[in-house]
Amino acid sequence: MGDPSERIMLDRRAVSTYGVLFVLAVAVVGATGAPTLAAGESGSTDGPTADGVYHDRSQCPSLGTEGGGSSGDGSTASSHSRESYPDAPHMDVARGDIAAIETGIGRNQAGSVRIESTDGEFNVTLTFANNDGRKPATLYLNTYLAGNESAAADLAYTAGDDDRVAVEERDAVSGSPMPVGAYDVSIETESGTETKRLTVDDPSVDDLTLLRAPGDRFDRLDTDRSITDGRESGVVSDPLLSADGPQAALGDTMVYRLNASGIYGLLAAQGGGSAETNFLEIADDGDVFNLSIRSTGECQASVDVSSSVDSGALDVVPDSTDETLYVTTDLRRVASDADSADSFLGRGRAAYQFEAGSHVTDSDVTTDLEYVVLDREYEYDGDRGVLTRSAASAQPVAGETNLAPGTNLTLNVTEISGDYGTRARATVADDGSFETEVDLSDAPDNERFTLSIAQISNSRTLLTTGDAAETAVWFEEYESPSSDEVTVVDDVRVALEDDGFVAAYAVPPDEQVTHEDLIGRSDSLESGVQDPDVALDETLTDSQVVVLAVHRNTDDDARFDYPADDSPVRTDGETVYAAGRVVLSGDSSVPPRDPRFLSVRLRPADEITGTPVPTATPTATRTDGPVTTTELPPPTLRDDGTETATPGEEGTTAPNGTAVSTADSNGTVGPNGTAAGTDTDDGGPTDELGPGFGPAAVLVAVVLLAVAAVARRP
Repeated sequence: MGDPSERIMLDRRAVSTYGVLFVLAVAVVGATGAPTLAAGESGSTDGPTADGVYHDRSQCPSLGTEGGGSSGDGSTASSHSRESYPDAPHMDVARGDIAAIETGIGRNQAGSVRIESTDGEFNVTLTFANNDGRKPATLYLNTYLAGNESAAADLAYTAGDDDRVAVEERDAVSGSPMPVGAYDVSIETESGTETKRLTVDDPSVDDLTLLRAPGDRFDRLDTDRSITDGRESGVVSDPLLSADGPQAALGDTMVYRLNASGIYGLLAAQGGGSAETNFLEIADDGDVFNLSIRSTGECQASVDVSSSVDSGALDVVPDSTDETLYVTTDLRRVASDADSADSFLGRGRAAYQFEAGSHVTDSDVTTDLEYVVLDREYEYDGDRGVLTRSAASAQPVAGETNLAPGTNLTLNVTEISGDYGTRARATVADDGSFETEVDLSDAPDNERFTLSIAQISNSRTLLTTGDAAETAVWFEEYESPSSDEVTVVDDVRVALEDDGFVAAYAVPPDEQVTHEDLIGRSDSLESGVQDPDVALDETLTDSQVVVLAVHRNTDDDARFDYPADDSPVRTDGETVYAAGRVVLSGDSSVPPRDPRFLSVRLRPADEITGTPVPTATPTATRTDGPVTTTELPPPTLRDDGTETATPGEEGTTAPNGTAVSTADSNGTVGPNGTAAGTDTDDGGPTDELGPGFGPAAVLVAVVLLAVAAVARRP
């Protein structure tokens, strides 16, 4: 693994600005400058997979220059961007690109450069002055402008650094970009004449491909040199391939690479101070080409290229030497017609459209790229997603992710029930793996911790030390797509040591949560880390705080029976739970995230229902038919033929026919239909005649009183 602190040095080309005065062929007033600007293949799965890979959850959003230059024959180099200029001598160029000609003119010397087509249709003579003494003294010839009479004195011929070039004589120009063909370049100096051959070829539009890089490298991939260096180091890499095209993760730097020629002189001809400015001049005009980037999946979204450039979320990096135009972007940051970056998840398409009749092509040409954008995915190396470690130094943590190689990860370890926290760093390797060591020497033993990756939302899992229980639940907030009701609570994660459930409880006004506040439950869950949906028994119509608690599947029937059975899981005497908000879209009454006086008191099932009545055992008598048994209700609910309903109030009937009074606030009807109640006798008066005073006792008392009265008669 590489050192996470390593950073690729991303070079910038810059040309200083100077002023030098000289007589024509000896001195020309001018200044050159090249401010460098930043520049700029992918389906998605939701929830955990069977192999333990967890995915971010997502859904569709709920909506919806300054140009300097020369004049006349005494031209000056301007402060226009030189990002589309070649880095090295370039004598074989496409029509519309820029040639780089080494003149060989010595320091503080001037010379004559004559450029003439072999057919005589083009003939221009220039004067070049080497003022800075640097080698080589390079003349840049913009073939898009050099053939145009009106443009010949503006950016058609430029020099690097403090060198100066001026048009001395124009015998013939074509009135359009320089024609395709061979040209003789004759350079006359004090030491003699040297002739070189310049070739201008037909331009071409080739393929559009995708590269990717870490999201945190976007701002530093702003020159062709930085991208080239990134390719060599592996920071800029080829994406993984799928049947739907190349794949990248949302948040990776997307590097759209167009292989085309004939457009780099056109870019420079715009005279803007950056490649982005020049690119937009061309794309917005649409006469030569334009670029579109959009999502074609379930959620439709289009990148606003112009606004994204203005905000710094999309960069343009020309590499005329390799005839490559890069556009880099982070789709999380772009301006678009969508409310959420998640709209770019799924299939996407980038396309350049070149218009017919331009110098590049005679007919309409479209080159496009189909790709897939994935959620950020990860997997920890652990038993069922849970990591068991020691409270010691150098505790290993490893895993895999679909983030671009070279991505720097921060792994946070936070105690669930305390204040302890630490972190470690890791770097994604070429194969998508990562590994690091966490110092837990100061961590408490026999405790539970949340392990998460800062760069990936909802990447929480459970890390334990010693003999701590491997059970936890995480829930902070669920925003319902509906503005009217909530029937399911999502965005929940749970770690289970044994099979069980996640149950939902409403928080009453006094914030004292008991079993009576039960409002929903998940399906039966297997041990391990997973993301369940919690179905609600009653629809929520306003935003509120909900408690999610972990329950055991005590009777192994995969059916949630609490409070009759399936008690809540407890660690250190406390219920394992999480409190969070359920928010309806558009509801302005957002409840507090952490209720101030919240107390969760979920008692074990046997403390609520009393001692369960054992199932009746069948006799050993032989029978020809099947043997059946009848499960009796708890003693407090057995029907002994006595009417027990409170006078004047309506009772509820249990499945076995037993009437249960709804007046008892502690009585509940379990989700499986079994009735359960809690004995609340505190020795005080009852609703009727008090304990032991039934009708028979009253009759006996009356008889005794009568006998006593008769006995007292004289």
